Amino acid sequence: MNSNTSILAARLADGGGWTDAAAVTDEETGDIHRHKDVHARARSLSEEFLDRGIGAGDHVGFLVGDRPEWMPAFLALHAIGAVPLVVNPDLDEHVQSRMLGILPTKFVISYRERALHIESRSPRLSASHDDHGDGSAVSRYYLYSSGTTGNPKAVMHTSADLSFLYGAVGGANGLDIRTTDTIVSLSQYYFTYGFNNQFVYPLFSGASVVLSRQRRNEEKFVDALHRHGATLAFSVPSALAKLADHIERAAVERPRSLRAIVSAGEPLPDAVAARLEDRWQVQVLNQIGSTEVGNAFCANGVTRRAAGTAGFVCPGYEVELRSDPDLPVPGAGPEHKIGAVWVSGPTIPQHAVAADGKKELLVDGWLETKDYGYWAANGGLTVVGRTDDFLHVGGISMSAVEIETAVRSCAGVEDCAVFAPLVDGVSTLSALVVLAPSSGSPDAFFAALRTSLRRHLEPFRVPKRWTSVAKISRTGSGKIMRHQLSSVLGGEKLEWFDDSYPSRR
Repeated sequence: MNSNTSILAARLADGGGWTDAAAVTDEETGDIHRHKDVHARARSLSEEFLDRGIGAGDHVGFLVGDRPEWMPAFLALHAIGAVPLVVNPDLDEHVQSRMLGILPTKFVISYRERALHIESRSPRLSASHDDHGDGSAVSRYYLYSSGTTGNPKAVMHTSADLSFLYGAVGGANGLDIRTTDTIVSLSQYYFTYGFNNQFVYPLFSGASVVLSRQRRNEEKFVDALHRHGATLAFSVPSALAKLADHIERAAVERPRSLRAIVSAGEPLPDAVAARLEDRWQVQVLNQIGSTEVGNAFCANGVTRRAAGTAGFVCPGYEVELRSDPDLPVPGAGPEHKIGAVWVSGPTIPQHAVAADGKKELLVDGWLETKDYGYWAANGGLTVVGRTDDFLHVGGISMSAVEIETAVRSCAGVEDCAVFAPLVDGVSTLSALVVLAPSSGSPDAFFAALRTSLRRHLEPFRVPKRWTSVAKISRTGSGKIMRHQLSSVLGGEKLEWFDDSYPSRR
């Protein structure tokens, strides 16, 4: 029986003296589950899973969601050598089926009618097998990465990665997570960021996590921080911007125990971090990672911090910036040399698995993350965007992130996404904007907004077409789903064109 992760977790709890410490708090019920309760439940579930026919090497769709049953059920699968495939249970059924069909999934575990539900499944004959057969020396699990493309890939990691992931980001030289910490995370278990925040860090430190069945908005996020005495808050830049608006508007006091706010998922605007730090006098610590790496590969820590960047390279990883002479450095100045981000480290698998087969991830041991950045003077990595964050308009390459940051900094804007669709056969810099209720007439607002932006951006970086929308499509980690932006133009919306633009509908 392969019991690597489960036994390791129980031994860590016993040796670290945190068996009686809180591991999970259910925000809905207020129930608190201690670390020893989690491990006892894992032992019981492992026997139940065996009785139901789940065995070593079986791929199991894991659609449990953010509730106390998640951690013991995941550990129980590892205890019997099964392979969890962590999937968002709130996705449409056909999307879930497509994700589970990537691998030979034999069982699905979900949560129904207040209990875990197990059903068998017939694996697709075309599904890909992984490289580790039954009896592998390490427990395995899969996280799904779609990035912003909508094409899911299953990325395998192992129990051998877990302690490494914790030490690189949550250890003494990073966030210094301890038994006394209480974690509140916006990102949930089924995203790589949330998997680490809510599972790996408590598992290896004895900290506790407060779980919410549904993704929290800014009001509920602040309430959770106050009500549960949170010491660490994990969020994403787009949500942190709304959080800053809320605490300024409602004059929300800093949660007394909070010692740091962590941001990941997309570049963090300096202005957002500054607003939170000024108001609450608490560090906002940025980082960058990926599902392929398993966690962050550059991060800021509580004592080792490179302000204004995604942080220093995490222990055990190497990062290179490889030159692309045709790529500009948006807003960085000529003293910075931009490059494509490549990372190497022991937690990165050789390949991922997609619906059309295996996808090689490494080139001579290195992963291209599809990010672009430069090394700041303080030694941290400054990320300026991803491959699909760069637009080509009228023969000029520009950063959508830079423009979006400028737009979001304007009063009356709740969110924004910039892209360059064809208008009358011409690529046209366009903005989708979520307006605050107080913004007034969209026509007047957009005209004033363009005038304001011209003071901060070169004229060709100011969008010519503006569309008011209800929301911007984002992944759970906060990245804009750019492949969906053009489809918005086919629905109901309020549009405004710059009067100087020659083709106005």
